[in-house]
Amino acid sequence: MGVKSKMRILVLAPYFLPVKGGLISFVWQTARRLVERGHSVTVLTSRLKGMKEEEVIDGISVIRCPSWDVLPSRFSIPLGIPFDRIPRPDVVITHTRFYLWSFFGGRFAKRHGIRWLHFEHGSSQVRYDNPIVRFFAWLADSSIGRWVLKNAKVAGVSKASCEFARILGAKACEVLYNCVDTKFFNGKRKGHKGVVIVFANRLIIEKGVHDLISAARNLDVKVLIVGAGPYESELRAMAGPNVEFVGEKDAAGVRDAMASADILVNPSYAEGLPTMVLEGGAMGLAVVATDVGGTREVIEDGKTGFLIKPKDVNILRERILMLVKDSKLREKFGRGLQKKVREDFDWERMLDKLERELA
Repeated sequence: MGVKSKMRILVLAPYFLPVKGGLISFVWQTARRLVERGHSVTVLTSRLKGMKEEEVIDGISVIRCPSWDVLPSRFSIPLGIPFDRIPRPDVVITHTRFYLWSFFGGRFAKRHGIRWLHFEHGSSQVRYDNPIVRFFAWLADSSIGRWVLKNAKVAGVSKASCEFARILGAKACEVLYNCVDTKFFNGKRKGHKGVVIVFANRLIIEKGVHDLISAARNLDVKVLIVGAGPYESELRAMAGPNVEFVGEKDAAGVRDAMASADILVNPSYAEGLPTMVLEGGAMGLAVVATDVGGTREVIEDGKTGFLIKPKDVNILRERILMLVKDSKLREKFGRGLQKKVREDFDWERMLDKLERELA
């Protein structure tokens, strides 16, 4: 059972709906469920072109602030956060250590003696190929990131996220798993011809979609790419005739794509706990995923799916081929992972724990 007292909760996140992404989904899912439990939730986020300055989404009060979208829908810098426009909150929640949103939210909380919970979604520093990007990533972790993690009460979306938070200075870290709505991602599948592979995430280089396209080249499979992003044109240029880009979809569209697939591939280079893997598991798909972040907390290699090293296209191709050729193995992996997700990654159980952490 959750706590009885109702709270005014202020959440700061660089992006929110209608922008898509794993972190955004986590913020929305937790916020709307807190509202359903009687709490008042306000989200301060970036105002992008065409968005309303204020609106209510699923009972959540959303206030969008002027910001500089440095890397479109990936990294924004707030140009002014209107803390004075909202009632004094009981709790401030921030997300991911290196965003200035987390720094400003934490500074506001400390200045006014307000409880502050920070969610860490990362698990390691991405090994960026660009040395300039790599330098600024290191600089952000060494400055903003360390300050946030040393001063906040910290929760991680996986054990791997907590381990990383402690390395950067967190005194303690409670695991509050990223979860999936198993009533929505209900495991109902649709009949289709041949073997279909699905990927559903943002189309950015760190998600490794190009590795999937390379691994599936000339295979007798159909690859569905669900999502949009700045890397899309390059991905389309390298894609073979067996790859279909279906664009960005809402949750129902993602579920429909997964319902028409047999295998989910997550070739990402860095994760906290990948939402796509949880959704695919809930839908009963056989999953091949890179062994990054908290993915191994969901998948047991060789028993409920395959884990591989990031960027290893040859092994990725081998694992895909094993599943393409063996329908019984696909079914075994799908059933096992579905059971794991339904038992261990339930939103209501996580929300009970979150309410206790906020109280």
